Amino acid sequence: MTARAVVFDLWDTLAAWPRADRGHAQLLDAVGLTPADWAAVEQRDLRWTRSFQGYLDSLGLDPGAAARALEVRTELTRRALVPMDGALALLDELRARGLRLGLISNCSSEVGDLWEESPFAGRFDAVVLSAEAGVCKPDPRIYRLALEPLGVEPAEAIFVGDGQSDELAGADAVGMRAVQLGSASPWQGERIAAIPDVLDLL
Repeated sequence: MTARAVVFDLWDTLAAWPRADRGHAQLLDAVGLTPADWAAVEQRDLRWTRSFQGYLDSLGLDPGAAARALEVRTELTRRALVPMDGALALLDELRARGLRLGLISNCSSEVGDLWEESPFAGRFDAVVLSAEAGVCKPDPRIYRLALEPLGVEPAEAIFVGDGQSDELAGADAVGMRAVQLGSASPWQGERIAAIPDVLDLL
């Protein structure tokens, strides 16, 4: 079936999450968590499905520590919301070809807070952020939340992502054409090497 829409992951697909950024150490210091605790699935899912302030409240931090953590996380995200080379040109070309564009991101709420000041603002017909939706990939509901405003059936949409959080399997399960960018995560399906290669899928 001919694609009518392309739906993208955000982190490590359109923008690189800066894992080596000094802000990570400052953030962990503010929240009092070890790197392993911070990365634990239960902590991650809490951050992804509520406001970041709500997540900090769940940790029982004193107001000063919570304020520092929120400030560090916000600045870290602001520095990260920078398109990878070729990303904006691709989005603009897809739009010029008449395709609908969507984005689904597992992220904490500062992404939504900063979205309108980012270079990505205004380039998508549907933006679904897990912290606002209350569910995250690979839950089928988050894909449907993006497909509905795009006005397309799952089989008419291509999902492109790096493959973290089982997002490709989730997209495939709802009937989308799932394509991996790069090879950082295991995936036996379609794969492209670079973001401009999305055009070859059409």
